[in-house]
Amino acid sequence: MPQGDSSTYADPLDILRRFIPAPLKASYRIGPVRVIVQTNDFCLFPALPLLVNLDEERGEQTMEWKLIRDTESHGPLQAPTIFASGALTVVEMGPACVFGLDHERRELLGFIGADIDAPTHQGLVVPFLCQMAKDAFATDPISVVSERDEEPTHD
Repeated sequence: MPQGDSSTYADPLDILRRFIPAPLKASYRIGPVRVIVQTNDFCLFPALPLLVNLDEERGEQTMEWKLIRDTESHGPLQAPTIFASGALTVVEMGPACVFGLDHERRELLGFIGADIDAPTHQGLVVPFLCQMAKDAFATDPISVVSERDEEPTHD
């Protein structure tokens, strides 16, 4: 059950819904990267071991994810379609699942629709996001994304 219900969020200056409150927060380690996850739904936390040492080490690679459960968005998860331009990568995984990754700021913003359940999220979305986290620290994000491109999807 989402903690911060996105259906009651109504800010006319935030039509992209980027500032929906995400009051839940946890830290994880994905390889050499410390990932800080903020969300409005407990189910969107990765099923990974929590990072116990919360003190940031000097020179540590850190990335932030903001994962929003969008209860107004519906549709199944689909194969990823990746768009990359400079330091920005956008991934669409169906009508109700989209992610934007800013490689320079090391920030990922994701909207996950109501129809994407916890097992699907943990089994398909989280591994994909973990790979994106590792790729965010590559020197040339476009080449990394293009190497990872999957076969095109057909409707």
